[in-house]
Amino acid sequence: MSYSEGTGTREDPAGEVMYAATRKRRQNRQRQKHHTDDISELNITPMLDMMTILLVFLIKSFSTSSDNVNVANLVLPHSTTKLNTEEALQLMITEDSILVDQKVVTKLQAGGIIRAEDLPDGPGGYLIRPLYDALEERSSYFKRIESNGGNAFAGKVSLVADKSAPYGLIFRVLYTCGRAEFGRFKLFVQKPP
Repeated sequence: MSYSEGTGTREDPAGEVMYAATRKRRQNRQRQKHHTDDISELNITPMLDMMTILLVFLIKSFSTSSDNVNVANLVLPHSTTKLNTEEALQLMITEDSILVDQKVVTKLQAGGIIRAEDLPDGPGGYLIRPLYDALEERSSYFKRIESNGGNAFAGKVSLVADKSAPYGLIFRVLYTCGRAEFGRFKLFVQKPP
């Protein structure tokens, strides 16, 4: 390709055509790049999936929180302690029943007396069979979680007992918890008015 002197124009028409074609290809590539950088449509499905998973996790963790104690006819003793609660298996003693994770395990007679059929060692025994069976089931469940890579089984129990529960009943419940490998416990109380 040569230029004529002084005029600055090209004498090769084929070269001019090649130059124009190359320039046009470059411009088309730039336009295509410019259009692919724009987001023409936003896919929010993965974001909705993630939000759903977070929502389920938060609902599940709120429902198993040991801070929430809602049982009719349950009056807790008063205390001025300021200890924080820890996550643990929730065990409740109301006036008429014993509950594990808010499921009735055994009914009590009037005055917080354990039924004779629930004491395998007789009236002088300390083990409460239905409570022991429920706690044994929960401990094996927590141990399976631990063996599959979950949290370590700590054997923690949050005991929520009615103010009128006899100490003998509380002692038998704690003895049964210890036999079922739930040896670490906290007692729930309420702040004074």
